[in-house]
Amino acid sequence: MLSKLNIYLLKNFIYSFLLVFILFTILVFFSDLIEQFRKSTNKDVPIDIVFRLTFLNAPSLIFSTLPIVIFFSTIIGYLRLIRNSEYIIICSSGLSNLQLTKAPVSIFFLIGLIFVLIVNPLSAIFQKEFQELDYKYIKRIDRLTSISKNGIWLMQENPNGITNIIYAKKIKDDGSTLIDFMLLEYTENDELKGRIDGKIARLGDEKWLMNNLLLTKKNEEPIFYDYFEYNAYINKEDIKNSLSAPEMMSFLQLGSFIYILEKLGYSANDYKIYFYNILLMPFVILGFVFLASSIIIGIKQNDKFSKVIISSFLMIFIYYFFSNLMNTLGSNSKMPPFLSTIITPILLFSISIALNRYKTLKRKI
Repeated sequence: MLSKLNIYLLKNFIYSFLLVFILFTILVFFSDLIEQFRKSTNKDVPIDIVFRLTFLNAPSLIFSTLPIVIFFSTIIGYLRLIRNSEYIIICSSGLSNLQLTKAPVSIFFLIGLIFVLIVNPLSAIFQKEFQELDYKYIKRIDRLTSISKNGIWLMQENPNGITNIIYAKKIKDDGSTLIDFMLLEYTENDELKGRIDGKIARLGDEKWLMNNLLLTKKNEEPIFYDYFEYNAYINKEDIKNSLSAPEMMSFLQLGSFIYILEKLGYSANDYKIYFYNILLMPFVILGFVFLASSIIIGIKQNDKFSKVIISSFLMIFIYYFFSNLMNTLGSNSKMPPFLSTIITPILLFSISIALNRYKTLKRKI
C-alpha cells in the first residue's frame, strides 16, 4: 500500500512531467514546423503537406527528447517541493534523499517503458509515412534501394530516361561493391533492352567496374567479358541515404533488419546504435532522475533557482555532446556499437553518484 506521502509525491512529479511534456511538445512541433517550411521553400509544397510532415515527424522527435523531458520534470518537481517548504519538512521527518527519489524513479521508469514499448512502434509507423512524403515533396526523388533477406535491389536512371534495375546477393564497402549481381537495362518505354550477369561490380567515378560477366542484349547471343565498364548515375552516399532510416523501424523490427544487413555484407552500425539507445532509454532516464536529485541536494528555499537551471542545461549539453561523440565513434567502427552506446549512461550514473556523495558530505560538514 502506498502511503499518503508517496501518493502526494507521485502526483507532484506527474504534474511536473505533464507540464514539461506539453511545453516540450509545443516547442518541438513549432521548431520542426519552421524547419519544414524552410525545406519546402521554392518547391511549391502545399501547406497542408507541410503541416502533415510536421505532425508525422513529431512522435519521433518527442521520443528522442524524452530523457531531457524527464530530467527537467524531476528538477521542477523538486523545486516545487522546495518552494513550498515541503522538501525540508519531508527530510526532517527522517526520509533521506535516496528514499525521496523512489517516487520519481518509479513513475519515470514506468513512463520510459511505456514510451519504448508503445510510443516507439507508433512513431516508427508515423516516421515511415513522413519519409515517403519527404521523398515525394521535398527531396523529389524515388527510393534507390530495397533490401530483403535474399539480396539488395538498386535503381539508377540516366538523363535520357533509361532505367537500370540492379540486384546483388551480397554487398561490400557499404554498397559500393556488388557480389553476384544482375543488371537489367530498360528503354524509355520500360521495355527490357539488355541484361548483365556478373561476379563483381565496383562503383568507381561515375562508372560501374565489372568483372567476369555475361552481357545479353535483346535478340542477340550472350557475350562473355573479363572486364566491362557501365555508366553509374548513383554514388555510395545515394545508396546509404535511400536505405530505410532507423527511425522508420521499431525496436522489434530493427533486430531482424540488422541481421539482414549483416548477412548482405552492409555495415549495420547506425542501426545497432539506434537499437541499443532505445533499449537503454529507461536506464538513461533513471540516470537523469538520479542526476536531478543530486543537483537538488543542499538547495534551500531562499536560494536562487537560476543556478539549478544553469547547472541542468550544462549537464544536458555535456551528456549529449559526449553521447554524440560516442555514437560517431561507434558508427565509424572505431569501437563496438554496444560499447559506444553504454559508456554514456554509465558515465551519467557515475557523475550522479559522485555528485550525490559530494553534496551529502558537504551538508554534514
